[in-house]
Amino acid sequence: MRYGVSAAASVQVLPGERQRIRWSQAWPILLRPTGDDRVHLVQGAGGPLGGDELSLTLDVGAGARLDLRSAAATVVQPGADGGCARWSVTAAVAGCLHWAPEPSIVTDGAELDSRLRIDVARGGSAVVVETAVLGRHGQRGGRYRGELVATWAGRPLLTHVTQLDGADPVLSGPGGSAGARAVGSVLVVGRAGGSGAGELPGVRWAWSPLAGPGAVLLAVGDPGAVSAVLHEQLVGLTNAAVPAATR
Repeated sequence: MRYGVSAAASVQVLPGERQRIRWSQAWPILLRPTGDDRVHLVQGAGGPLGGDELSLTLDVGAGARLDLRSAAATVVQPGADGGCARWSVTAAVAGCLHWAPEPSIVTDGAELDSRLRIDVARGGSAVVVETAVLGRHGQRGGRYRGELVATWAGRPLLTHVTQLDGADPVLSGPGGSAGARAVGSVLVVGRAGGSGAGELPGVRWAWSPLAGPGAVLLAVGDPGAVSAVLHEQLVGLTNAAVPAATR
């Protein structure tokens, strides 16, 4: 088991007749362009582990598009020196961003503090998908804190914090996650989002409109059921093909 490390990576997408992707990486954050507008995030040494301080900066120019995925789920584990793993993402979006990594799984005894800030310029748009899962199968899971902040044309649009702890009877009780292992979200900024709410076996979900062009979906339940709802809602957004807002 290794000790905690600090690392920062970045992706810049430049528009043009054929857009260009520039990136820098630092172990254990590895980036792999897999298309003209797609980049995959790879964890080069497992984890993150407790004590890690990792950050990623995204810059999507006007008229450019970035579809950022991950090669596999992020499995957060305790580090040799204990402590919290920290993961920070900051995105400046004048074009179009689709952020949809695989779920973050926080194992027993681990702790993750995740912070994601999206600044969308007028005429830009973003679809941001995040899923946190408490533990592998058969585990109760560690501690997770996820902060999601979004602005539109320089104006505050959303500040949302999710806090989970499989070992805390309050956070995992009826007033918290009610025993659910997964929380997923879809944030839409700069274009129309979804609407409605529902309850299916193993999952509850609902869309909330934002005070600006966009909406946010929250889904709580079993990992497989949450993933299925997020996928269905994303397919609906894709089929809607709504252009970026310009007002």
